[in-house]
Amino acid sequence: MNSAPHIAALFTADAVAYETQETILVNALLPEERQYVARAVSKRVQEFAAGRTCARAALAKLGYAAVALPMGDDRAPQWPAGATGSITHTDGFCAAVAAPTARIRALGLDVEPAASVKPELWHRICGPDELATVQSQDASTAIETATLIFSAKEAFYKCQHTLTGQWLGFSDISITIETNGFSVRSTRPLQITDQHPGPWRGKYLSAAGRVITGVCIV
Repeated sequence: MNSAPHIAALFTADAVAYETQETILVNALLPEERQYVARAVSKRVQEFAAGRTCARAALAKLGYAAVALPMGDDRAPQWPAGATGSITHTDGFCAAVAAPTARIRALGLDVEPAASVKPELWHRICGPDELATVQSQDASTAIETATLIFSAKEAFYKCQHTLTGQWLGFSDISITIETNGFSVRSTRPLQITDQHPGPWRGKYLSAAGRVITGVCIV
């Protein structure tokens, strides 16, 4: 497991991130956490353990010692008082980010294998404007853009869910890719706009065959 300043840089200077490509076993979990994967298959146990291990390392940097992260009814991690965070994983890779709520109210982090969103999925994920952008590009660039749009939506969903508990569909927001990141706009009224009107902004990076996206609300 390693500190991941390149991931923390997707947020503000107050965020701390860790990543791992190691196989993390169930004994890395605290007793309070093991109940959530008692009947899970090995792959799920390892992903869960890796996520909690990365999150605990990030929280330790914020001054939280060996704190458990139980799972809520919505299956999201329950962060300790005064902290917020986000966990993400894909095959063989896991990362987590955390920050003090006094500086950042909510975080959303997502990772996807690069160019993994194939054309048959575009109409499910993309709205009209996004689809027009994707379809105007050459085949390779289009798949990369569609993957980035998908990941950006996932990061925003996690971020806003921390504050609202609202579940969103792909058609509820629209992503615009920009030079230094991306912007998020709602296509219908959302609960988050009562707390933080849009548009919202996020950042992304591409590394080691993955696209990683981050959104935060301060």
